[in-house]
Amino acid sequence: MSNKPFLVKIEKGKTYAWCQCAESENQPFCDGSHEKINAKNDNLIESLVEVNMISSKKEGKKLIAKDEKPMIVKAEKDTEVNLCTCKQSKNLPYCNDSHLSI
Repeated sequence: MSNKPFLVKIEKGKTYAWCQCAESENQPFCDGSHEKINAKNDNLIESLVEVNMISSKKEGKKLIAKDEKPMIVKAEKDTEVNLCTCKQSKNLPYCNDSHLSI
């Protein structure tokens, strides 16, 4: 998969499901692949109650499963936007050129 953004036309009033899990074959949009990932990890997540991550600088942190459901975006106007595929943008779902430093 490319980390380059997708330039897409969005239409006012339409709702789009932007992929957060990075597994969709219909990037940058969701195709339901996050459900397959969740099914594979069900046993692990159900048995994972608390895990502490220890580092010299910080106290232990509780590890939680990442929510990888799609981000729902409703277009407020007809426009073209660059949607992020590297999933590192600070302005998700829109690209902010974070892929250039990966």
